[in-house]
Amino acid sequence: MARDYNFKNTNLAALLLASFISLSSVSAAAVTNHFWISPEGNDAAAGTAKQPFRTLLRARDAVREISLKQHQDVVVTLRGGIYSSQPTLTLSPEDSGRNGHDIVYRAAPGEQPILSGGIQVKGWVLHDQDLGIYRAHVGPVSSRQLYVNGQRATRAQTTPYPAGFRPGFFWLGVGMSDPIGIQFIPTPWLNPLGWYDPATWNQAPTDPRKIEAVIQTQWKMMRVPVDTITPYPEYTNDFQPDQSTGLIKMREPAWTNANVFVGQDGQPGVWSFWQVSRFENAYQFLDEPGEWYLDEQIGDLYYIPREDLATADVVLPLQEWLISGQGSLEAPIEHIRFEGLTFTYATWLGPSSDDGYVADQSGFHLTGYGHPTNVIGHDPNDTRTPGNVAFRYARNIVFQGNTFEHLGAVGLDFGTGSQKNHITGNRFIDISSAAIQLGGVETVDHHPQYPQQETRYNRITNNLIRQAGREYTDAAGIYVGFTNHTRISHNNISDVPWSGIAIGWGWGLLDDPSFPGAPGAVPGQWGIWDTPSTNHDNRIVRNRIDNFLNVSWDGGAIYTNGFQGTSYAHGLLIEGNVASHKRSDGGGNTWYTDAASRFITLRKNVSLDNSRGEMYFGPAPNPVDPLSYSGIPSLANGTPYGGDFGGCVTYGDIRYQGNYAWYLTPFFFYDFCPAYTDSAGVHPINQSLRGNRTIKSTVEVPQGLFRNAGSKGGY
Repeated sequence: MARDYNFKNTNLAALLLASFISLSSVSAAAVTNHFWISPEGNDAAAGTAKQPFRTLLRARDAVREISLKQHQDVVVTLRGGIYSSQPTLTLSPEDSGRNGHDIVYRAAPGEQPILSGGIQVKGWVLHDQDLGIYRAHVGPVSSRQLYVNGQRATRAQTTPYPAGFRPGFFWLGVGMSDPIGIQFIPTPWLNPLGWYDPATWNQAPTDPRKIEAVIQTQWKMMRVPVDTITPYPEYTNDFQPDQSTGLIKMREPAWTNANVFVGQDGQPGVWSFWQVSRFENAYQFLDEPGEWYLDEQIGDLYYIPREDLATADVVLPLQEWLISGQGSLEAPIEHIRFEGLTFTYATWLGPSSDDGYVADQSGFHLTGYGHPTNVIGHDPNDTRTPGNVAFRYARNIVFQGNTFEHLGAVGLDFGTGSQKNHITGNRFIDISSAAIQLGGVETVDHHPQYPQQETRYNRITNNLIRQAGREYTDAAGIYVGFTNHTRISHNNISDVPWSGIAIGWGWGLLDDPSFPGAPGAVPGQWGIWDTPSTNHDNRIVRNRIDNFLNVSWDGGAIYTNGFQGTSYAHGLLIEGNVASHKRSDGGGNTWYTDAASRFITLRKNVSLDNSRGEMYFGPAPNPVDPLSYSGIPSLANGTPYGGDFGGCVTYGDIRYQGNYAWYLTPFFFYDFCPAYTDSAGVHPINQSLRGNRTIKSTVEVPQGLFRNAGSKGGY
């Protein structure tokens, strides 16, 4: 009996021990599947709610230790506060969710974690009492933005179209086939208020190589850094300048790239750097409250305040990437969610390099050497603007309920191989380039070798986008390159400099058959493609777009480019969108089917208060100043430009069904591009119109279209 008793007790003890171990394992699993971080945490801590980590990188590493045996979602909860001066959260395939579960980075309930790439600026002292310039020492750092009390400050700049500057040597009769810079013609007696003396730009604290010449023209804009400044020895009214003086030599390859878009005569045309809209980034340009200049070498920041700097919140962004997720063809990064976080105060330093920022279109720009001249205004080898939060070869990544604000590049970027990702219920405010960028324009994007390289089945829904394109005004609020099964729906987009949504690329030159969808283009110019591009089955539905074309002209609320499929059934649907309040003088089409656009159905879209607009190439030169820049393009200023529908060298195969057009604009406007004729006929061909109406007020529109367009909130 004793043995039986002992045996039974032994079994009972074993059972109790096993139960204890089992319960302990459950408890441990619960702990190890949920990590916490806090700005006041410690990376040497346990990562629990009471002993949180401090950095996202430490939490990422903790997740890596258990992800291979993941049996439920792994959650990283961020306590409220500012996470600044932290390394970029770099994610790779080993950081993916596994076994059907996600890795979740989320805000603690009721708290606001802020991932900031900036530093607080304090210790301001009065530097120049007459001009009201203050100075703070920040160390030898680089940045292109400054924010004061949550508002973007203005980088020191000249007045618009400063007198006496013109690219090249037009006035000497010398061509610009080999341009080397901007000629400075001293004309203070003609325009004393707009007078700038570049001889002073060589003086400290200004670094002349940090000065940028900017041009804003039509849908393009460029920023080209200065190399050297050779001033005139003296300024007189009867000087005889030569090509070795008065020259602002520009950095290469930016300057050459800025002049590859030539006219029919082979000389730089209206899409090249033919005039100076303004100069930026010199101490000598500080003359208005709200302007700033950073001496990157010494590390002094100068600012003319509108606020009390003793209490102002001044932030200088330094970090370029807040999150970088990089998968590969063989191993995508996948199943990660971000919820309730704020991404803010990041910069982008690419335009400060020798490449500058030479826009082609929609944030894609020219870098490096070897770009041949062309008359179509576009190049087949462009570089994408990066995202401050960026992913490539990413699948099932979710951004929900986050805020992206005060960012210096693209807000959120999903590149090649992005599939089944969801961007929903987020806020994008004050973004230097596009708020959201999806897909690419390279060969791997339009004719990929493998299905894993396609960008497909992504969702951009229910987001608020306001003030995108703040620094790079050629960018759209949302840009989508070569994709399929993309859905862009129920977004609110407002206050954008160019187009609200832009989709497509290639001007027909990357399609099958090759179609010359730009003036001066010829079939096959960018190669012969014997299969269709990846564009098909995309949807842009029930978005609300307001206050577009705020800076540029020649764009629209929704802009399309190239073939959008191989049939109507597998083409692009644009339905139930409402667009309003285009800038009154911003020429462009509300629904802009441009550049070989094909297989598109536009149905039940509404245009409200969108005036026709006009062309504007900058002010005409001073008529008494024979040495001013060429004013020939300015002769077109004021020419009416735009309607509710239309484009330039549109292919056709477009259906217009039940749309509501604003009565102040012509229904169609196919601008001034020469029509292209081939065996199919004179393009655009096969335009189908049914049930469209011209309206004078909102009461003529079914109210359900207004109720269903735009975001449903929740961000």
